[in-house]
Amino acid sequence: MLKAVVMDMDGTLLNSNNEIDPKTKAALRYLASHGTKVVLASGRSYTRLLPYAKELGLDETGGYLIEVDGLSLYETRTGKRNKKRMFKPVEIADIYDYIVSQTSEVHAMEDDGMFDAIPIKAIPIKRELRRQLGILDDADPYPWTAGPWGWLNDARSGYPNIRYISNASQIDADINKLQIMDDQDALAKLFANLQNLYGDQFAIYRTTPTQLEVLPKGISKGAAVAELMEANGWNRDEVLTFGDGENDVSMFDVVTDSYAMDNAAPYVKEKAAHICPSHDEAGIYETLKERGDIPSDLVKD
Repeated sequence: MLKAVVMDMDGTLLNSNNEIDPKTKAALRYLASHGTKVVLASGRSYTRLLPYAKELGLDETGGYLIEVDGLSLYETRTGKRNKKRMFKPVEIADIYDYIVSQTSEVHAMEDDGMFDAIPIKAIPIKRELRRQLGILDDADPYPWTAGPWGWLNDARSGYPNIRYISNASQIDADINKLQIMDDQDALAKLFANLQNLYGDQFAIYRTTPTQLEVLPKGISKGAAVAELMEANGWNRDEVLTFGDGENDVSMFDVVTDSYAMDNAAPYVKEKAAHICPSHDEAGIYETLKERGDIPSDLVKD
C-alpha cells in the first residue's frame, strides 16, 4: 500500500499560475481520504503552506508540512509543530555581509517576515517592473523583494513583516534561513564561491536557477522525510517523492521511487529514479494514475 506522497511546492505541485491542478487536487484528496499521508515539502514556512493544505483537505484527513526545507515539521490535523533550530544573528552575519558585498539580494527569513538587503543594481530593474504593474509611487506598499523566479515578488500573504536593511548588524531576530536572488549567471558564480567559503558551515542549495538557500548544516527535506518514515513505520518502497529543485534531491535518496518533474534542471533529473510530466502537465496526477495508485476513472481527462 502507498503510505505517503511527498512533494515540493513551487515547480512541482504548483503550476506556473501558482495553483494546484484540479486533477492533481482530486488525486491527492482521494489518496488522503483512503489512508495515504500527503506531505507538502517546501522552503516556505507554515504560514504560506496552510492554505494549500486546507485546499487539499489535510486539516481533516491529516498530513504533514515539511517547512523551510526540513527545518520544521507540522502536523496538519493537530497543528503540532516541531522546529529543529534557528540561526542566531551572529551565526549568519559573516555570510550575509559577504553576499551583500557580491551585489546579490539576500533575505534573512523569519516565519512571517524577512530582513531584505537589495543591491543597488536591482533598483532600476525593480522600478521598471513596478511601472509595468502600474505601481507608479515608490511609497506604494507593494514589496520591493525579489523571489525565486524574478526580481519582484509579492509574498505578503505569508511574509507580511518585511524590513529593508543594508547589512547584517540590522538583523535583530533569530532566522530560519537565507534566500539569495540574482540573475542566473551571477548566481551560479556566487553558488560556487559560497560552497568554497562556507560549505563546511552551512547547507547551501540551488532552489531555482535564480535563487539559492542557506540553512543550518544537516537540515534537509530528505532528513525530514526520513524522520517521518521512521516515526510512522513507512518503508522506502511505500513512499513517493516529487521535486524539481536541488533542495529536493535529498528526498530522492531516502525512497525507492523518486520523481523529478520534466521542468527540473538536468542535475536534478540525474538524481531521480524517474522523470514525470512537468508541473504544468499535472505530472503528479499523471504519475499516480499510471502507477495505479488512483482509479483510472477518478477524473475525466
